[in-house]
Amino acid sequence: MRRIAKKLVDARTKSGHDNRGMEINPESDRVILLHGLARTPRSMAKLAQALAREGYAVENWEYPSRQHDYAGLLALLRPRIAALAGDGKTHFTRTHFVGHSLGGLLLRSLLSEPLSFPAGRLVLLGVPNRGALSVARLQARRGFGRLPEIFGRPARDLYRDAPWLAGLPWPKLETGAIAGTRRFHPLIPSAWINLLHGAREDGDGTVEVDSALPPMLRHTLMLPVGHSFLPNDPRVIAAVQRFLRDGRF
Repeated sequence: MRRIAKKLVDARTKSGHDNRGMEINPESDRVILLHGLARTPRSMAKLAQALAREGYAVENWEYPSRQHDYAGLLALLRPRIAALAGDGKTHFTRTHFVGHSLGGLLLRSLLSEPLSFPAGRLVLLGVPNRGALSVARLQARRGFGRLPEIFGRPARDLYRDAPWLAGLPWPKLETGAIAGTRRFHPLIPSAWINLLHGAREDGDGTVEVDSALPPMLRHTLMLPVGHSFLPNDPRVIAAVQRFLRDGRF
């Protein structure tokens, strides 16, 4: 794969050029990044830059994660997924996807629907495939009845083993998942809740390992990183690069 000396962080590549007018190699692979709940594309910026240096055409999508419930977010993102097939000027060999936390759940749903473009691989970073115990603990504490207002509307439905999560489909893409194992970090609010609760589950401070790494996946990896910092950690970034390139961590 040819190296491309550019960084595609926030720009869409519909015209075949990035926001600086540099030509995109039409034979390269594309990578779509989707951030987590109450985050922005900035949280994925280091990963986007690293992938761009590898020669990928990177699209770091933004979406209003706090303002809509899960179904509403799917409705917003579904046309953007469909539009990936309608690029008449630039054709990519494959389109890969990387989702952090809620972004990974959304990608699972979106990519399980019929796709009209050549899809590649999917990487899930700290994704609460079975929900998170920290959400239930927040809901149970006095004063946290406004959970959706604080963390966003999808938060109330991300409790551990929520029935709707059990029915969430898995796409046919080759999928790898990375879980963090740093149980406490002072900058992760849910880690404080777990600490006050005396929680001892293995996890990243927000999502438990057995939620982030479902047993049906062959390709999994654990790294000592906190939930919020997974997309920025150099070890995680290197692992994502390996999986997109080779299909293994």
